[in-house]
Amino acid sequence: MALRPNQVVTSTTPPSMEMLCKTIQVARTDTTAFEGFVLPVGSVLAGAYVIGLTASDAATTAVIHVGSNPGTTNEVLASFDVKAATGKGYQPAGAFGGTGMSSQVAANTLIKAKYAETGTASTTGGPWLVKVEYYYPQSGFSW
Repeated sequence: MALRPNQVVTSTTPPSMEMLCKTIQVARTDTTAFEGFVLPVGSVLAGAYVIGLTASDAATTAVIHVGSNPGTTNEVLASFDVKAATGKGYQPAGAFGGTGMSSQVAANTLIKAKYAETGTASTTGGPWLVKVEYYYPQSGFSW
C-alpha cells in the first residue's frame, strides 16, 4: 500500500474496531412479530444481510421486517423482498435498509422480526437468516 506524503500509519491509528453480529431465523410462518435479540447500548448498526436457499412463492409480495417495531418504524430491514431473486443467496440489505441503519443505539434495544405476504399464500420458501452487523465506536471517537 502506497503512503500519501506526510502520512504516518501506526498500529493504533486509525483505531481499529471489531465488527460483531447477531443472527435471527425468520420462517414464512412467522407472520406475527417475535423477539429475536437485543442490540446493546452504544452499538452502531453497520449492516444487514439476508441468507436463504429458497425464495417465497407467495402470489404477490413476500417481505421480511426486522426492527424494534417491525413493519412500522425503527427498522433494520424494511420490507426486504424474499419473493424475487433476493430471496435466495447472501443478500445485503441495500435499499431495504431501514431507518435504524448507521445509527447508534441509545439503550439496550429488543429487535423483533416478522414475515408478511400478500396474494395467494406461499407453499415454499425460507427459512431465511437475517445477519445484523454492529460495532462500538472507539474511545474518544463519536458517531
